Amino acid sequence: MASVADDVEGLLHRMVSFYSQRLQQVDLQEHFHIMKELGEGGYGRVLLANDKITGQTMALKAMDKKRTSQRSFLQEFSVSYLLSPHPNIIGCYGMAFTTIDYFVFAQELAPVGDLFSMILPHVGIPEDAVKRCAVQISNALEFISEKGLVHMDLKPENILVFDKDCHSIKITDFGLVKVKGTVITSRCGSKSYMAPEMLDITISDGLIVDGNLDVWSFGVIIYCLITGEIPWRVATLDDDGYKHYVDWQNNFHMDNPKAWKKIPTGIQRMFINLLAIDYMKRSKATEILNYVSEIWKKETPDATTRQEDEDPIECCSVQSEESMACHPNTSQGSQSEMTLEPQEDNMEEALIIFDEFSFHDGAEVDIE
Repeated sequence: MASVADDVEGLLHRMVSFYSQRLQQVDLQEHFHIMKELGEGGYGRVLLANDKITGQTMALKAMDKKRTSQRSFLQEFSVSYLLSPHPNIIGCYGMAFTTIDYFVFAQELAPVGDLFSMILPHVGIPEDAVKRCAVQISNALEFISEKGLVHMDLKPENILVFDKDCHSIKITDFGLVKVKGTVITSRCGSKSYMAPEMLDITISDGLIVDGNLDVWSFGVIIYCLITGEIPWRVATLDDDGYKHYVDWQNNFHMDNPKAWKKIPTGIQRMFINLLAIDYMKRSKATEILNYVSEIWKKETPDATTRQEDEDPIECCSVQSEESMACHPNTSQGSQSEMTLEPQEDNMEEALIIFDEFSFHDGAEVDIE
């Protein structure tokens, strides 16, 4: 009997094949009003655009052909489209095309920006918002896992926000996604959010990809949201923060490490389960649902504004630069630096629909 991993591998292969045969070159200026650039990374750019036919505002993810293969682009697009029906995963409009220099696909616009930009140093975000984020992320991770996939680069920068109180947040950036059971021989993701088994990976042994890699990242994210800090820079024993955590996990009778005294006693077990050093003992992301009635944040000094020159989560501020891919076509960055008002119709389906998948037709030209 075929496994879920085999099924999703086959589905993605068919989707990539389908789109590769229908990928057309489009003149962006003919079909879109390009309003501004939302973000830029090693892979290319994210553009704020308005479709001239439908009037719909969207984000266009444009990947530089010099840095991204067509197959990698279509793989990310296919995964995004496959997962987009979930309410806590960014919408993908089924529009994939090329210009002279870029591969492009269209996504739902997140008007507030990313979760990282909302975290106040040493404060985090309000407790109710932390819980709302945790529940939504756990739901999305459960859905991704059920599809036989692992995100591999879960971090606040890859979680987009649709309102300032975090009633709606969505996971994005599926450039590093792997099918469960895939064996990798190099590190994937961003260092501070990597599980220890990822950091210990060897070329000779490799690592079998599983959803518990995302669960570890999820646990670190929740800590960041609660405290406005990160528990360690990297989960290796030469990092003091992580070493103290390992000692504590091995002997719960010892005093909590300083970093963990900031976490209320009622949810420390939640973190112990999410951040179990032995990945075989790591809980599912939905573990957090058992703790929503507990207090998640200790009282902190009032801090409702951030100094202009202060980075969110000081020791996390270099994470975008620390992203490490296990293939040369890393997809980094997301919709960021956004100050737009929410669009009332940004959830509508757009443009041409095929029987099995959807696609945007068009003519030729490049991005200026």
